[in-house]
Amino acid sequence: MFNDIRIARNSALSLARNLMVVTMVIAVGTQYSVITADDHDSSLMVVNEYDPFG
Repeated sequence: MFNDIRIARNSALSLARNLMVVTMVIAVGTQYSVITADDHDSSLMVVNEYDPFG
């Protein structure tokens, strides 16, 4: 979990580029987390999405 959105975005972008998978930053309460597209659930609030192929 990240408290700073900037750090969460940088981590998601780095993971997307290194792992070559779509990553997303999601909001969980007042914090942020990074998940892959495989873990995405419709109940999650996606803040940013990073696609290494796009």
